[in-house]
Amino acid sequence: MSSPLDPFLSVLALTCRIRVPAPAEPDYGRADFFLPLTGVLPGLAALGGWGLGSLVFPGPWLPALSALAAQYLAFNLFHLDGLADSADAGLALASPERRLAILKDPRVGVYGLFAAFLVLAARTAGLAALGGRPGFPAVLLAAPVAGRFAAALVPLTARPARPDGLGARMRDFRPQAVASGLLAGLAPAFLAVLAGLPGEGSVLAGILGTGAGALAAGLAAGLGTAIFYRRRFGGFTGDALGAAVELGELAFLLGACAVAGTAGGA
Repeated sequence: MSSPLDPFLSVLALTCRIRVPAPAEPDYGRADFFLPLTGVLPGLAALGGWGLGSLVFPGPWLPALSALAAQYLAFNLFHLDGLADSADAGLALASPERRLAILKDPRVGVYGLFAAFLVLAARTAGLAALGGRPGFPAVLLAAPVAGRFAAALVPLTARPARPDGLGARMRDFRPQAVASGLLAGLAPAFLAVLAGLPGEGSVLAGILGTGAGALAAGLAAGLGTAIFYRRRFGGFTGDALGAAVELGELAFLLGACAVAGTAGGA
């Protein structure tokens, strides 16, 4: 028997490593809205991991690792695997058909290992650099939403590479639904800005900056991933969604670091 929660639970089960009561037959009919919205939960996991790490460990580096461990163990390991597979297959000197075959190979090659290492190292350094700064909780909450917004943009701008598989099921995405999911997913980050910054002008600037950063990071990562997959594979697969999540989150964190560095040097 179907439930009104089936579309949300289907997308959550797709993006989460924790078992959820998803329907036996996934319903991705509203994935365009729910994909960005599910970024709220990994953001909360990262925030909780940072908080617990800060209670136990001094300095920013180990709390940063705690935040990443909490988020990746509960959510992002699937997406990191998609990034590694995309690097292995997309950077190989091969035909599109051979690259699609490499995507299905469960082994991780040197390209994938290096890409995963770079992303994790950059994210750890970014979190350590931002930890303790004003607005940091909003950054932790907004980054996963930006990444899943990037993933939702891939089906909007590319066609599936195969007639079956996850990519083929991600269809009929609507721009307005993706935008609505982004705004809904950013609501906790906006509340964190509201709670953490004094002064009406500072709050408004923080909210606008968080929203603009998530939009810019998602657009860059989502469109970049779609173009990469179109050129290398002839279309996107489920791995493209995972790669877009990782790249979108990283782009948001690096953008926040750049803004923080500019503000600190002013």
